[in-house]
Amino acid sequence: MVSSWEALRDELSRWRDDGREVTLWWRDDDAERASPALARLNRLSLEHRVPLALAVIPDGADPSLAPLFADNPRLWALQHGFSHCSHARPGERKCELGDARPVGVVLDELQRGRRALAGLLGKRFLPVMVPPWNRLSDGVAEGLTGAGFSGLSTLGARNSAETFGLKRVNVHVDLIDWRGGRCFAGEETVLAQLLDHLRARRLGSADAAEPTGIMTHHLAHDAGCWRFMETLLSVLDGSAARWLGADEVFPRNAPRQPEGCCSP
Repeated sequence: MVSSWEALRDELSRWRDDGREVTLWWRDDDAERASPALARLNRLSLEHRVPLALAVIPDGADPSLAPLFADNPRLWALQHGFSHCSHARPGERKCELGDARPVGVVLDELQRGRRALAGLLGKRFLPVMVPPWNRLSDGVAEGLTGAGFSGLSTLGARNSAETFGLKRVNVHVDLIDWRGGRCFAGEETVLAQLLDHLRARRLGSADAAEPTGIMTHHLAHDAGCWRFMETLLSVLDGSAARWLGADEVFPRNAPRQPEGCCSP
């Protein structure tokens, strides 16, 4: 029986045989301040020379983040909502950027957060919105360009490369089983997510130009999550796969022309 790691190597070989390049990117959510977990994550990026995009919560961000960016030239910051507090109505799924509050109130908060992160992190901050819980309303999404944002990232294969003028690049692999104890989802499950998106790109059932995104949450990692990331990065070290930096995924001169709804 072929192991999942062997299946991944086989998929990478199929891309190579077709003369195509596997592209990936790494997004980690819920950063606010320096911590042992964030330091460990940063070391993985440094040791494997893999770019890392930190989705930072503006309301809780403090200056202790700055030395990490000074230490790691492959580290970039995106914006993770404003306070990561749910404002959903009773019975609704958690959502900070939904329609439970006036759109103008939400956008004003996000603008304040964008200015704060730009002031804290300078050019290492990219005006890309990563909604907490990977969801937001159409009304908020439509207002993001006017609030100074140029990109958007949620979860799942995208339907379009742009959403309301925002460059859209999502993540597709989630290490954590949030409903089953908030622990590592398991090697087979996580590798299946990775393989599914790579195959869909290769076979044309997903946008081949969207790099496959790995989503981590450093503060929620158990031993299984850390072990998986160390193994994945080691396996990909010896392959032709290319990790993209957030500055490549979301170039600063990304087009901003109104388009479509905000479905993935």
